[in-house]
Amino acid sequence: MSEIVLVSRGGEIPPDWFTAICAIHDEVFLQSPFAWTPDTSRENAEDLRRLVEDPTFGVVVAHHGGELVGYAYGHRLPTDHGWWRAIPEPLPFEFTDEWEGRTFTLTSLAVLPDQRGRGIGQQLIDHLLGTRTEERAVLSVQPTALQTQSIYQHLGWRQVGRNGPFPGVTPPRWDVYVLERLPRLNPDS
Repeated sequence: MSEIVLVSRGGEIPPDWFTAICAIHDEVFLQSPFAWTPDTSRENAEDLRRLVEDPTFGVVVAHHGGELVGYAYGHRLPTDHGWWRAIPEPLPFEFTDEWEGRTFTLTSLAVLPDQRGRGIGQQLIDHLLGTRTEERAVLSVQPTALQTQSIYQHLGWRQVGRNGPFPGVTPPRWDVYVLERLPRLNPDS
């Protein structure tokens, strides 16, 4: 069995990565337990095109046997991001106080179903977050994705609330998780 090879970069991504990332997204997220609409695939591709233009964007992909089998990407949150205001339960000021460079959002992570159970998701997260300078990371998960939430909890992410409802968004509510201390690839950085 060939090993998993991780490759990361910021900014523009090669067209073949873009195509493969969108295909993996659709294979993973356009089925149960995830909620989707007929526009989900198109909206994801548009979001990814927009995100790669963000100078704080970062992506890591996993290759196995020459094929892209998983990805993780995200960007730094701006200080006025609004994640915490969307959670109805009040959170402490020390937690919600933001400054430039405090918080990274893991926008999307997916591993092809036939590649799961091999630790690829954790490798993707660790590699991506290990390249970041932010002190913490956030992500949101659909409430129906209980297995996904269990994996994040196992990896040390802590649920801080459920945001929404967001009119016109499918699903209208999302569970929000935080990882307080990011892993570092280079502990001296």
